[in-house]
Amino acid sequence: MQHQFGGPWTVEKLNALRAYLRAYAQALKNTSFHRIYIDAFAGTGDRSTNRQRTANLLDIPELDEMTKGSVRVALEIDPPFDRYVFIEKRQSRSSVLEHLRSEFPDRTIEILNEDANTAVQRLCREANWRTSRAVLFLDPYGMQVSWETLDAVAKTKAIDVWMLYPTGMGLNRLLTKDGEIPPEWQQALDRSLGCSDWRQAFYIVRETSDLFGELKNEMIKDAGTEKFESFLLNRLRTIFAGVAPVALPLKNSRGQVMYLLCFACGNTRGAEIAVRIAKSVINRRRR
Repeated sequence: MQHQFGGPWTVEKLNALRAYLRAYAQALKNTSFHRIYIDAFAGTGDRSTNRQRTANLLDIPELDEMTKGSVRVALEIDPPFDRYVFIEKRQSRSSVLEHLRSEFPDRTIEILNEDANTAVQRLCREANWRTSRAVLFLDPYGMQVSWETLDAVAKTKAIDVWMLYPTGMGLNRLLTKDGEIPPEWQQALDRSLGCSDWRQAFYIVRETSDLFGELKNEMIKDAGTEKFESFLLNRLRTIFAGVAPVALPLKNSRGQVMYLLCFACGNTRGAEIAVRIAKSVINRRRR
């Protein structure tokens, strides 16, 4: 089975995640916290299982690095996390993840074959967050992450979040030019953003006249990457203790921004250093 995905932005997001996890591991290695890594859309662990095998057989480090997914990136961090939770709704993909147990026998790996929102919210309720800290990576295929899930994560006051938000692939497409948005799309936007304020943020009302001189109000889309970034980061600031001041724009081969990689931290005491590290990671790659 192949799990192929991504483009130029995929390498960028994984490099950012790797850099943060390395810094996180060093910052907490001498603490007593039980450290957890949670990957809510784990896939198979690799970008393409066939390409991964080719890289291993031919001993091509560069190709091997390109084919790694976020799961493998996290498992290779040293010192390791105390627990790894990989969530994948699709049974065929979650089954492939099982091979990681033998490949990384010294890692405590838990594989959950269920909906990401349901699983993450349950983890937020059940874990002992007084003695645990976690990094959560949210890399959905679309706009599957609900605001309810982000709110549950923030309330633990113990989880650092890297979230890939599909602005070009999701948000921009749902925001029609004329503001005539199907009800189900509006519900998806409300569920993902946790509010209805996007209607005012991304549209302006302009007074126009028809051929007979009659005035009417017309909805005009007024949205772009900068507005998306400002809106998303401000929304995250309403629930998280710390949010990186900028997001990392991830572009396709034509230079179009497809995603924004955002960082937020739930722990009040650790927010300053976490945001400082995340900001440094983002600024080194932002262009």
